[in-house]
Amino acid sequence: MKADDLLFISLGGAAASVARRIAEKVKRTVAQPSMRFLVLDTDDEVLQTVTLSQADGVSATVFGTQRLNGKGTGGEHVLGMSAFRDDHQTLVQQIGTPHLVVVVTCCGGGTSGACEPLLRLLSERGIANIVFATEPLSFEGTDRKQRASVVVPTILQHANAATIIPLDELLFGAPEDLTMAQSFEYVADRLAAGVSLLWTMLVQPGYLQFDVEHFRQFLDREGRVTLPFTFADATATGENRAERIVSDLSTSPRFKQKGRNYLSNARTIVVGVLAGDDLRLSELDVLMKGLRAHFAKQANVILGTVNSPAYNGRLEVVMMAFLQEGAEAPTDGDELQPVRRRPGKGARQKTLSAVKDRFDDVERTVIDGVNYDEPTYLRRNIWLKR
Repeated sequence: MKADDLLFISLGGAAASVARRIAEKVKRTVAQPSMRFLVLDTDDEVLQTVTLSQADGVSATVFGTQRLNGKGTGGEHVLGMSAFRDDHQTLVQQIGTPHLVVVVTCCGGGTSGACEPLLRLLSERGIANIVFATEPLSFEGTDRKQRASVVVPTILQHANAATIIPLDELLFGAPEDLTMAQSFEYVADRLAAGVSLLWTMLVQPGYLQFDVEHFRQFLDREGRVTLPFTFADATATGENRAERIVSDLSTSPRFKQKGRNYLSNARTIVVGVLAGDDLRLSELDVLMKGLRAHFAKQANVILGTVNSPAYNGRLEVVMMAFLQEGAEAPTDGDELQPVRRRPGKGARQKTLSAVKDRFDDVERTVIDGVNYDEPTYLRRNIWLKR
């Protein structure tokens, strides 16, 4: 794999902290410099507080300075969107032509509004992407929740695959005496742990390969609709470590939310196993048989392994459950749920749907990086009173 095949992009100050943790974790476990990190924010002061090493392949970029003068967006997602568009050409050059982009953002602030133009840019350039986005903690207030509720639908519309993670879920199992600062650090570490495991599997595939190209082909094969997914990771050492991994993942609250079972409804399960040279084939057999017992019979299971001396004595597994294309939220049942469509609202809706379908395969009018199929008020960042 070439160094430019895989790119990690973080949007916003909170996501920058996650990027730093991922860079540190990957550096400890991956020998070759086979990853790039692009940390984006509008707030220059925030980025300066994030300690990032250029030697780790990490570059931090402030965008939208002409509009915001290196300051934050004040929580306005429209400003984040407009700031990205202001520096479109510069950002295109920095992104380059990777085969896969992993995006992390924390919804609720204004910079996450840049997700929509970023994902549009990647789509227009034929770059596959997968998005890890978080929602605010329950005690952060209604304003941040409302701002997140505006950004999340745009991610689910434009990403190849996306998971929306309530931060409260990542606090599951955390000590109750954590301070506010420690709580945010714990959340960032939990998110970084899962993403870095996936990252390592992609950049340093082992005997059973699931690398960047395999992941990109999987996303392309699944079609145009955004694939919703969720993920969890587990680590174990010592005797019976495979059995303990099975127990931890099968009972993880990340796969069972509000009475819904994501594992038994997933169309595709990706299992990444990271272990040392001491990994036994019998352990892999125990791990996969134990996990398969919790999947739907028709689920497609993709297994990838990484074998490195850095993992000797330790077994780490990340598991991602992808729902079927166009599926609604999963239920407790063991079978995949049929897609339910809302009833039509008359001939006008049917006509508009037909027109939309007719132009699905028409190439966009993009000149000098500008998409002229977008309304003028969006391209020129004009505010309209509704």
